[in-house]
Formats: sequence, structure tokens, C-alpha cells
Amino acid sequence: MPNKPGKLFLIPSPIDQNNNQQFLINWQLNKIRHIRHFFVENEKIARSALKHIKLNIPIQQVKLFKNDSSTSIDEIHEIFTSELNGEDIGLLSDSGTPCIADPGAKIVDYAHKNNIGVEPLIGPSSIIMALMSSGFNGQRFRFLGYVPINKEEKRNFFKEIEKTIQLTNETQIFIETPYRNDQLLSDLIETLNDELRICIASNITAKDEQIISMEVARWKHLKQPSLNKKPCIFLVN
Repeated sequence: MPNKPGKLFLIPSPIDQNNNQQFLINWQLNKIRHIRHFFVENEKIARSALKHIKLNIPIQQVKLFKNDSSTSIDEIHEIFTSELNGEDIGLLSDSGTPCIADPGAKIVDYAHKNNIGVEPLIGPSSIIMALMSSGFNGQRFRFLGYVPINKEEKRNFFKEIEKTIQLTNETQIFIETPYRNDQLLSDLIETLNDELRICIASNITAKDEQIISMEVARWKHLKQPSLNKKPCIFLVN
């Protein structure tokens, strides 16, 4: 590795991939326009995002490295030691903020272990934006990832949520595969205690963004919104 390794910049992108508006502010853009190497999830989406950054070099000269669950530590090591030669590199998210319910943590971990500076840039996180707009406890909260598919495991998941909220008033945040969103909302309404509150934040930052927050008892008397195939954040408190 070079004596003075470059820095790893964590670069957010619009949550809504159809949003072509600028997503970084000028002082951030000035920090990253020189970068020629990027870790990315999807090359097509990354190139579209990089065009809006207006790098100092033509997009054809940018080198992209795959960042997904199959990316190995050996591959990351090879990129940092053989490809960069001390230059900075960007970790670009497909949607929202890198490493938050998003791949890239092992790249950041590698950087820390090898004394490579890490700089996160300000950008949107659907999880934080959903919590902000829920009206729920923002002092204590927990992101639980995906809901279990197995019915028994899902039932236990709901019980643990109720128990945790009763003991700590901690907001519970989770997600589901978009085509199972409608079923999850039905299960939550049917299973949880009436006094608990459910917030659904769907398509955050998109034109059809919808955020609904109310008690389970009220949800039972409301026509369920259609959440099928829409990215959603579920919160319970």
C-alpha cells in the first residue's frame, strides 16, 4: 500500500432513482469531483449519478468497482493496493446513504483497519427521514432489518416488538420486500395491540411519497393504502 493512502469518501445519492435533481451541495461536490475510482452497486445507476456530479474527467475515464454481498476482502485489498496508488476513492450508494441498510460496511471497515481516512458526505437516509416524520421516539430507536418470512418467526418478531416498546418506549423500525408490504401491514394491524402506533413511509422523496402514522385501532378502520412494490419503511412505537 502507498505510504500516503488516499481517502475513502462515502457518497449518498437520491433515494428516488428517477430523481435527476442535484443531490449534493457545492462544498461536497468540490471535495469529490477529482475522484476517478468508485465502488458502486449498479454500474448504470452509478454512471447516471456521476454525470450529475460533473467530475473533472470524462465519465468514460472513470473506473468502477463492484460493491455487493459477493465482494471479498481480497478484492477490496487488491483495489486499494494495486489500483489506487494513493488516490482517493468514492463509495457511491444506488439509493440514499451508503452503509445504512446498504452495502459497503466491509469496505469502510477495511479502510479503518488500514489507516485510510473515511469521510461521510451529507445525504438522505430513508430510515432517518421516516423516523423524523413519524412522530415517534427519536431518542431511542432500533433498526431491525427485514421481517422474518416464517409465520411463527414473524409472530415472535411482533411479540418482541411489543415487549421492547412496553419496557423502553424504543421505536422499532424495519423493512420488507416490496411485494410483501401489503401483507405485512395487514399482519401488523391484526396482531399488534390497539394502543400501539404504526407509521408507514412509502416512496420517500418521490412524487407519490406517502407517510401515515396512527394507532393500530385507527388503522383497523382505515382502508389500507396500496404499498405493493413500493419501497417502504415500517415503524412501530
